[in-house]
Amino acid sequence: MTHSLAARLTAAITLVILVLTALCVTFTGVVLRSRMDTELAHSLTQDESAWSRLVAQEGRTLRVLLRSAAANARLRELLSGPTLDAAALQAFAKEQQALVSVELLLITRPEGELVAGSYAGALPALAGMVKSGTPGVLFVGETPYWAVSRPVEVDGRGVGHLVLGSRFDDAPLKDLRNQRGVELVLHAGTRLVARSVDTVSPEALLAAVDAAAEGEGRVEVEDVSFRVARQPVGAGLELVLARDESTEASRFTTAVVLIVGLGLFTALAAGGIIFLLVRRMTGPLRELTAAAARVVAEGDFRGTLEVHSRDEIGQLASSFAEMMVQLRSLLMALKGSAEQLESAASQLTESATVQNEAVSQQAVALHETQLAAQQLQESSRAAAKRVETIQREAEKASGFGQAGEAAVSGSVGGLTHIRSHVEQIGRTISELHQRTRLVGDITRTVKDLADQSNVLALNASIEAARSGDQGRAFSVVARNMRSLADQSAGATTRVQGILGDIGRAISDAVRISEGGAREVEGGLEQVRAAGESLRSLAGIIQSNGQTVKSISDAVRQQDAGIAELFAALSSMADVADQIVDRMAESEQAAIQLSAASGELSAIVGRYQI
Repeated sequence: MTHSLAARLTAAITLVILVLTALCVTFTGVVLRSRMDTELAHSLTQDESAWSRLVAQEGRTLRVLLRSAAANARLRELLSGPTLDAAALQAFAKEQQALVSVELLLITRPEGELVAGSYAGALPALAGMVKSGTPGVLFVGETPYWAVSRPVEVDGRGVGHLVLGSRFDDAPLKDLRNQRGVELVLHAGTRLVARSVDTVSPEALLAAVDAAAEGEGRVEVEDVSFRVARQPVGAGLELVLARDESTEASRFTTAVVLIVGLGLFTALAAGGIIFLLVRRMTGPLRELTAAAARVVAEGDFRGTLEVHSRDEIGQLASSFAEMMVQLRSLLMALKGSAEQLESAASQLTESATVQNEAVSQQAVALHETQLAAQQLQESSRAAAKRVETIQREAEKASGFGQAGEAAVSGSVGGLTHIRSHVEQIGRTISELHQRTRLVGDITRTVKDLADQSNVLALNASIEAARSGDQGRAFSVVARNMRSLADQSAGATTRVQGILGDIGRAISDAVRISEGGAREVEGGLEQVRAAGESLRSLAGIIQSNGQTVKSISDAVRQQDAGIAELFAALSSMADVADQIVDRMAESEQAAIQLSAASGELSAIVGRYQI
């Protein structure tokens, strides 16, 4: 079931009003409830103040009466005498009690001892009260009184005290209840002293108050809710004030019901008025909706829409009419565009077919080129491996050449050292040959001396023979000298022979050392030539190594270039494959475009423009 716009707007606004009304009622109820609690608490406070004023008024009345009674000359005379006349004081007390109309009248000594009055029993609290001089509660038996004391003085000397009291009974509590509508219970512990309660029993109220927690101001007694307050009076006497919440609750309920009824009535009345206003405002919208439905159902854009409203709805109708004109123009343009699109789609399909065939041929050529590049890359990698092997062998040969060059350099150094030693040996042998010649010269000199000694020995022998026996000893000496000269000559001859052998050996050694020096020099020259050859060979090997390294770098660069070429060809092949796929997709898209243009022409043909 479809509801009209007016009904929905009315329901929405009415719902908003109801929600606002409910919020207002709730807020008002909370405020009223809080106000009720506040008023109850304030009323109890005023009730306590009224009770305090009542007690204070009673105290002032007692003080006035006490002032006139304490000023009585007869009382002063009776209390100031040398002895107290108890009978006279009792008679005076009865007379004054009847005169001032009080429930309690007591006469005491200065220390507070009871002498006469309306009560004859013991009163322990009386002495403390008369000494303090302050009014308060005085229990006479089990009956509490509000008592006031005043000293009786004669010539500035206290001779006793006069005490007046008013009994706590139901009368003042009932007066206060009638005035303020509060329930009151006066109790001392569990004993009721006075009461003014009509709604529930005083005992039940007192029990509920005693059972309530400290500071709690609300109790339930016999299904009745009370707001209570407790006020100490003195001497264990306490006043309980209670107000029935049902009265205030009934007022609160009445006010809430009145507010709710008023809110509902206001909401319903506002809903009716809003419905009429919305229905009148949405009349042009209904006409606009009918026109739009006719356009959608029949597809006729030739009609016109007339709305005489000049508000926002009228502006909407004008905009809708202008939109219909623009849609009619758009449909006419779409019809022409659809025809052109269909023709272009046919041409695009044919062009896509031709391009697809050409791109397929290019893709086949790229794949063949890719295979050739792959073979070239494999050949380049094999050449690079061979060049690397040659480079390693060249590096080994260069190492061997450098090692041979180092060995030749060491041999040249060793031969140079040997040549220097051979030359030194030659020089040493030459010096030895010269020394041998010197020794030969010395031996020749020694031989000459031996020959001369032999001649001298011969001459001495001749002279000894001439001398006869006298020259016999000299002849022995001459023979010894001749023998020594012969031995020296023989030794010198042998030494000369040895020196000759040594000289010949030295000459041979000199010749041999000179020949060795020449051979060492020749070997040194040969080793130097071999070193130069090895150095040249090492340079050639190193140059070949550099050349092989350059070739290896060139082969690597060629391999990298071939790899990049292969990657580029692979990428081009992938791109060609993608282009083939895209061309196939373009062909399919052209076919779909042709079909879509046909559908668009059919859609435009359904409208009457």
